[in-house]
Amino acid sequence: MTLVDRIVRSAFVALAVGLGWGIRGDFGHLVGAMFPGACLALGFAYVSRQKSLFLWMPILAAVSAIGIGSGGAMSYGILHGYAQSDTFINYAYGFLTLFLQGAAWGTFGGAMVGLVLEREPLRTSQWLSLVLTVLAGGWFTSFILVHWLGFDINPPRNNSSITFFGAALAQLVWLAWNKKWSGFRGGLLGYLGFGLGMSGGRLLGNIANVLQTTGLDFTINHWNVMETSCGLIGGFVFAFGMLKFSYPAPPERENVGWTSVLSITFVLGVIPLWHRLTRIRPDEKLAHWANELKGFGYEHPEQLAETVLWSLDAICVLGFVGATLWMLVYFRRWQPLAWLPVIWLSLTMLLFQNANALYFWYPHREKQLNMHTVFWVLFGLMAAYAVTSPLLRPKPSAADSQAADVPVPWPQWVAIAAACFVGIVLAAGFVNGEETMRSANTRWPVWSWSEGPFPGKAAEVQPVAPVK
Repeated sequence: MTLVDRIVRSAFVALAVGLGWGIRGDFGHLVGAMFPGACLALGFAYVSRQKSLFLWMPILAAVSAIGIGSGGAMSYGILHGYAQSDTFINYAYGFLTLFLQGAAWGTFGGAMVGLVLEREPLRTSQWLSLVLTVLAGGWFTSFILVHWLGFDINPPRNNSSITFFGAALAQLVWLAWNKKWSGFRGGLLGYLGFGLGMSGGRLLGNIANVLQTTGLDFTINHWNVMETSCGLIGGFVFAFGMLKFSYPAPPERENVGWTSVLSITFVLGVIPLWHRLTRIRPDEKLAHWANELKGFGYEHPEQLAETVLWSLDAICVLGFVGATLWMLVYFRRWQPLAWLPVIWLSLTMLLFQNANALYFWYPHREKQLNMHTVFWVLFGLMAAYAVTSPLLRPKPSAADSQAADVPVPWPQWVAIAAACFVGIVLAAGFVNGEETMRSANTRWPVWSWSEGPFPGKAAEVQPVAPVK
């Protein structure tokens, strides 16, 4: 595999996860993050062209979805506000906490993928040891920082991020100590890749926010820019680091087949349905859609809103159709069709998000770069790769070196990531300013843009009343 080939394959994974993370922003929480989590493993297994990863693909997608989806429990909105402020202590703190949160988001899914692909599967006692270590690391970190030192990461929001920070580091320490190199590689790549993705994506979102005021005369949703960039960067780093190795095939035992059936059903069928059941509340949505459609100038908006709801139900059915097709591809061992699950899931969730956002009914708006259209561009590039890549007769990504046998050069990786992070913070000093402050928060002092002028400026106009 040449460097160019490795970059192209990694770029496909980046597109899949970037699209997934952009769509995740519309739904949030645990179920929202399961979509890009599944796409990370599906894309990686597909572009590797390895028969072993084709056989592992359903299980890899399920564990990656659950691992990355767990990060949805963290609160991170105010952290992005800090990274948009115009004072060094606040934006540096914001980018640091975003790096740590993105890292905690990506490391669990990455590590789970790597652990499944270890040459020697973990014994029950090892799994129990890993789980207890992760829980203890999260509890200890939270106890020291929150309960003992009284530190709040983003008041008045919860401090669950601190628990995740400690749990993520404890996981990496356990993997390295026990020399689970495949799991450690996946966990560290997820940590560094999505850490840089979250912080770097925020910088790109800030840049997009500022560019709208520089004479380019267009509008764009900077949050969507940030979210999509997070997935693009994290997905690329993970795939690029994992593709150069070969991986063992699943053991020949019956429960792998049944586990694959359940995993396929969960990834392509249950994830879209879960979005429908938990994130779409018909009573609220029908009224919201009807009001939006009325504002767009449509006649009979209530009936059209009912059509939107019906279309979401039909899209969920489409997900189960895809699961049936994937089972056929999987059990017939049609490896040339390994692209089907990642393309199908991406299309299903893209249609779901578009329908929910009323994208197909939007009136044309001048000088607006609609991120929903960008999502279709990303999907089009994915589809183009899936169609054209067989013409090049790609070979498996690696044939000799087993990931589980090669130690991870973690000092070099950490040094590179640290240098990139320093560059992000330094660049923010040139980007952040009056425009980004329009939606910023600060940690010192605690302040939100919705409260009015920044405290320092407000004090000049409105002197503080003496305390009686």
